[in-house]
Amino acid sequence: MPDSADSEAAGNHLQLRTAAGIVIGLWVVYVVVYTLPLDDGLGAILELIPGMLGIVVLLVAGFRPQDLYLRVGPISRRGLAVLAVVFLLLIPPLVSGQWVGFRLLPVLVYAPASGVAQELFFRAALLPALVKVLGRRPGLAITLHALLFAVWHVPLSLMTAPVAPIPATIAIMVVTFLAGMGWGWQVHRDQTLVWALGQHVFFLMNMALFGL
Repeated sequence: MPDSADSEAAGNHLQLRTAAGIVIGLWVVYVVVYTLPLDDGLGAILELIPGMLGIVVLLVAGFRPQDLYLRVGPISRRGLAVLAVVFLLLIPPLVSGQWVGFRLLPVLVYAPASGVAQELFFRAALLPALVKVLGRRPGLAITLHALLFAVWHVPLSLMTAPVAPIPATIAIMVVTFLAGMGWGWQVHRDQTLVWALGQHVFFLMNMALFGL
């Protein structure tokens, strides 16, 4: 018969995997929240909830903040190189928009809030959850999290693309999948969220300047 220590370890492992499963399920909630036609202010608030809730679920289950990449740390040379590639990748969709100028709330409030919300959910909650579920296959976890990140953009893209929504959505999926791969790899490699979060927020703030 297994001793109490083995039983406790098995129980803890099941608890961690259950919490990870809940976070994966929250992805559906986040898709709905992101797709609803909400006021920008209300949308910015609601978009923060899935990530914050996912982080709380994981912490209560026994994950440590560092397991969720919630720490300030340096970026490695390889991590910096990957973020440089992501930066170049994001330039074409940025300049595809039309310059609308500086608007206080979209640039300084809504865009940063969306970037923080996305990073909290996808990199600080979903990625650690997938890493836990998949065990020693972090590469697969990064790939799946990037795929879910890309698919998350699909409903809103189909609804809002002014011309040729299907080709536009495919292009968005490719770009967001590759960006998700880069951000996920860098975050997991350097065990810190801050660099990907900063780049993501910077990109969304610039998107707001181009009406995207």
